[in-house]
Amino acid sequence: MSCILEALVSPRASQNDVRYDHGVIKIRVNEAPVNGRATEAARKELAKALGLKRAGVSVLTGLTSRTKRFQIEGLNELEALSRLGR
Repeated sequence: MSCILEALVSPRASQNDVRYDHGVIKIRVNEAPVNGRATEAARKELAKALGLKRAGVSVLTGLTSRTKRFQIEGLNELEALSRLGR
């Protein structure tokens, strides 16, 4: 069981958080977008918000883009969105 979620990542934020707002997953991280640090921080925050280990979340597309697609292992889309506060 797995799903794919698309999220908008905002680097250099004042604090880290994950929000599901009006059908869009928004991830704010305080890391700079250098050498993939913001992408890795976003993956870590999404895993934490979903209650999964980091290994359960991987980046499919968007390594250098603000819009990223994440592969979520162990949850279907409905479960994942409900954990994010759907």
